[in-house]
Amino acid sequence: MITGYDLISVAFYVLFILGVGLSYARRSKDTSDYFRAGGMMPWWVTGASAWMAGFSAWSFTGAAGKMFTTGPYSILLFYSILIPLVVLLLFTCHRFRRMQVITPFEAVRLRFGPGSQLFFTWARLPFMLIFGGVTLNAVGVFMAAVLGAETPLVILVLGTSVTMLAMLGGAFGVVASDFVQMFLVVTVTVLVTVLALNQPDIGGLSGMIEKAPSAHTNWSEFVRPQFVILWFVALMITKLFEENSIDKSAKFLMVRSDRDARLTLVIPLIGMVLAPLIWLVPPTVAAIRHGGDIGEVFSTLKFPEEGAFVLTASEVLPTGMLGLLLCGIFAATMTSMDAGLNQGAGIFVRNFYLPFLRPDCSEKRLLIVSKIATGVFGGIMVGCAFLWETMRDMQLFDLLTQVAISLGLPMSIPLFLGLFCRKTPKWAGWSTVLVGLAGSFLVRFWLKPEMFEWIPGMEGPFLPEEVTTFRIFASVILVGSGCVAWFFASRLFYDDEDLEYVARVDEFFGRLETPVELNSVARRKEGSLLAGSIGKLCLIYGAFVSLLVLIPNPVAGRLCFLVCGGVMLVVGGLIRVIHRKGSKETPGAESD
Repeated sequence: MITGYDLISVAFYVLFILGVGLSYARRSKDTSDYFRAGGMMPWWVTGASAWMAGFSAWSFTGAAGKMFTTGPYSILLFYSILIPLVVLLLFTCHRFRRMQVITPFEAVRLRFGPGSQLFFTWARLPFMLIFGGVTLNAVGVFMAAVLGAETPLVILVLGTSVTMLAMLGGAFGVVASDFVQMFLVVTVTVLVTVLALNQPDIGGLSGMIEKAPSAHTNWSEFVRPQFVILWFVALMITKLFEENSIDKSAKFLMVRSDRDARLTLVIPLIGMVLAPLIWLVPPTVAAIRHGGDIGEVFSTLKFPEEGAFVLTASEVLPTGMLGLLLCGIFAATMTSMDAGLNQGAGIFVRNFYLPFLRPDCSEKRLLIVSKIATGVFGGIMVGCAFLWETMRDMQLFDLLTQVAISLGLPMSIPLFLGLFCRKTPKWAGWSTVLVGLAGSFLVRFWLKPEMFEWIPGMEGPFLPEEVTTFRIFASVILVGSGCVAWFFASRLFYDDEDLEYVARVDEFFGRLETPVELNSVARRKEGSLLAGSIGKLCLIYGAFVSLLVLIPNPVAGRLCFLVCGGVMLVVGGLIRVIHRKGSKETPGAESD
């Protein structure tokens, strides 16, 4: 399946990522640059980064396995985020930019006070690192199985690459690499889909639909329609709170203005509509061709169906392009991991080290501490990835997993409602989280679907998928409604005589009412320079991919490399041209 040409692509990708980190190493002059790119990023850069952060390698492994088994059913998982993104566009994203903070939890300090800042810092940070390691382990195991390499070596190489990019490049390196990697993911996956549909035994889109397994169109084989609706509604409500929560504001803190904050969502909205339809095709083709023997192909994977996307790709892509796909799969996860490291270091440095340990720390020293923290957290993440194999069967890890899942929705609710509801006590945020955590464990260990058989349409016996769906829906509705009720009930205890707290909250909402416009020549100049450097990165990667046309392949196979590399070259060239034009129009701006 893997050739030496594929390994060249993987090796270049690793070197490219390290090079991006080095190229942006000196751009960060303070922690504002390091954690939010100085708040000067153009929308098309943060939009690409936000979209890439919205999915991971799971989209090509776990989700592909689900599509292999159930077809379009899994697309609902991706589409559940569309309405929350519209809400984010209309009501929330500009508020994020107007908060005028460096890291999201500094806004928590303004809104709820230092006690809540400390609570949310340590409620989020440990699980961010632990499950970053779990994600790294999952990607490492999958890529090791495909590459035929040792899992520890793959984890070490990938983890080191992520850490070096985040540590050296900071937010500049993270979002710049995301933009280039977006085109790698899009072009290669589109090629896989087009080539798969053109296979003679598939017969195009209509042929694929006709030949797909019955479960792909008849979902009642594994779940009743009413449970599908409950599942979708639960996912949508969860995403509504999560995507509009203060702790998800990092990408919007990077942009130049309110307008850029709104435009940032253009790419995620388009991507989340079109990408799942594209990603559905390769697993469906694998289900048609290998419905009964995929376990023989991926015998080392615990769930062989998770290799469905790569299996189809290996059968239709020209020699040497599978390596590009593997880079794209890792890129999808790397986006969330390197951003997680950058944000994790920001949470620690700006929300614990600075306010509680060294309030008088200079910006120069703080920047050094930030880079050290990023490197240390990267090491912890890699360590967690190695430990995962021994921890997965331990009750301790099950407990950690349950706590992390149970914290998600309760943490998001007060950090969303707090943007709109002013008169709540300072303890409203953290107390809502504790109420939600208790409710989550109650639902998880006490509530059973059999308890609701008296409701029409909820009669037993229940299929396995229905039990899972019920638990998700029950958790979201009961925990969510309990948290919302508690948060609003806390208004009864609002103390307007706490002058320090009232003044802080007034400052927070005063910021939310003050538009942020791009009116600084210095910001325009720096933005132009950043755009030029990103265009150069696209040209470099596009040139490498185009050179792969030299690999011995039929004419059609060589054209695939030209298309993939050509897209990057054209995009990079356009950015450079526009950058030079902007440089001439902006006083003092020069091409890099």
